[in-house]
Amino acid sequence: MMKFSKKVEYALIALLHIAKKSNGELTTARELSDKFSISLELMGKILQSLVKSGLIISVQGVKGGYYLAQSMKKIKIYSVITAIEGPISLTDCIASGDPETCDRGKNCLIRNSMEGIQAKLVKLLDEISLKDFEKTYSTSVNK
Repeated sequence: MMKFSKKVEYALIALLHIAKKSNGELTTARELSDKFSISLELMGKILQSLVKSGLIISVQGVKGGYYLAQSMKKIKIYSVITAIEGPISLTDCIASGDPETCDRGKNCLIRNSMEGIQAKLVKLLDEISLKDFEKTYSTSVNK
C-alpha cells in the first residue's frame, strides 16, 4: 500500500498551521505538539527537517519559533514529502537506480512502466502547492 507516512501528515499539518499565523507571529514546536496531540520530540524532528530543507525558518531564543520561508503557493507537496522522507520510489530498483537490485534484473517486465508512473506521480505532487492543498482540503471538509 502506498500512503503518506504519519511524519509527512504531521509536517503538512504543521505547515498549514504555521501559514495561518499573522505576519511576524511565530509558531513553536510546543504549540504544535499540544494543539495536534503529537509528541514534542517527533514534532521537533519534523520541524528540523523542514528547516533543513528550507521550507521554514527557525528563530532562536525565548520568543523564538518558526515561520514559512516562502509563500504557500511556492511550497510544493513533493518538497514536503522529500524533506521528511526523501525521494519517492515505487520500487527498490528505481530507488537504487540499478535494475540488478531486483531478482528479475534486466528481464523485468514492469520496471519501465513503474518508472513512468513514478515520474507522473512526482510531477503531480510537484505541481500541488501548499495553498492548493489547503483549498482542496477545506473545500472537501466543508461540504
